Amino acid sequence: MKLMYEHNLQRTACNMTYGSFGGVKGRDLICIQSVDGMLMVFEQESYAFGRFLPGFLLPGPLAYSSRTDSFLTVSSCRQVESYKYQVLAFATDADKRQETEQQKLGSGKRLVVDWTLNIGEQALDICIVSFNQSASSVFVLGERNFFCLKDNGQIRFMKKLDWSPSCFLPYCSVSEGTINTLIGNHNNMLHIYQDVTLKWATQLPHIPVAVRVGCL
Repeated sequence: MKLMYEHNLQRTACNMTYGSFGGVKGRDLICIQSVDGMLMVFEQESYAFGRFLPGFLLPGPLAYSSRTDSFLTVSSCRQVESYKYQVLAFATDADKRQETEQQKLGSGKRLVVDWTLNIGEQALDICIVSFNQSASSVFVLGERNFFCLKDNGQIRFMKKLDWSPSCFLPYCSVSEGTINTLIGNHNNMLHIYQDVTLKWATQLPHIPVAVRVGCL
C-alpha cells in the first residue's frame, strides 16, 4: 500500500462520504462532517471549502446522492435533510459566518436546504441505492422504523420494527430486479427484507454492528 495524501483536520471528525461531487469526472471528492456541524470538502490533496449546517446541534449519518448531486443527513430535529452540492459550494464560507444579519440578507448566499422530511425519530444510518441514473432510493434506518424515500423526499414505504436495530445494508438484487435490505438487531438476529416483506431471518452468535454483501 502507498500513501497518496493526507490531511490534518482542524476539527474533530464524526463521519464522511465520497463521490463525484459537482459531476466531476475521473475522480472522487471527500466530504467530512465534524462534530460541530461543519461539512469539509477535499479535492484529493487540496482542501476545497467548509460549510456549517444551519440549526445544527448533533451530527447525524451522512450520504451522497450522485443522481441529484446532493448530501443527505438526519438532523437533531429528527428530519432528513438534503443539500445540493452547488448550493454548498456557492454559500458563504464557514470562516465568514459571523457576518452581520444585513450582509446575510444582501448576499443571497446563505446555505439553504433543498428538502426536508420529518421522520419523528433519530436515525442510525442512511444509504442511497440506485439501479441506474434514472431513479434512486434513499434508505433511512431509524430507532423503531425503516424508511425508503424517493430522491425528492417523498416516502416510498416504511416498515415498523419490533426490535431495536443495530445496522443495515440496502443492496440491489440484479437477478430479481429488486432492492433487498439486510437489518441486524440487538436480539442477535439478521433479517432480509424485500421492500416491507420479510424474506429470511437467522440467529447470530453476537449483535451485528456492520454488514456487507460479498461475491465469494
